[in-house]
Amino acid sequence: MQNPKYLEIDSLYYSSLIVVNYYREQTDLLLKNLIETNINMNISIFYEKQDSYKTIKDLTYHIGNIGVEVKEANQNRQDMDIASFTYNDAKYIRKEMQVNNEELYFLYIYINIYSKDIKELEYNLNKLEGILQSKGMQTRRATFRQE
Repeated sequence: MQNPKYLEIDSLYYSSLIVVNYYREQTDLLLKNLIETNINMNISIFYEKQDSYKTIKDLTYHIGNIGVEVKEANQNRQDMDIASFTYNDAKYIRKEMQVNNEELYFLYIYINIYSKDIKELEYNLNKLEGILQSKGMQTRRATFRQE
């Protein structure tokens, strides 16, 4: 049976979640609530150092664009708040990189879930997505495109 939502290996079904965004002011231990669920899963965490010169250049470009958006008066209040947060965060990151020689890393979290039953797998996926969303993390389900 071919289905892009899961893989079947040795009579176990596997599916994966990818954390694609984080709450901007994370204070909790990110994965504590996941580990406490006792769901069968493997968690992989990767980080990738970003090129400082390119990052500062990109941040400067985006700061200019966001600055224009913040100054436009025809946006609603929520859009202005989001643009303001983004603007301030970008300026802070750029300052830390330029003045304090800080480095920027991208963090990738992959959660592979497995089960003997497809319905249990789907239930566990929904449960984990709910836990992650309650902690301010956005996820996407991985689709398997290979045979």
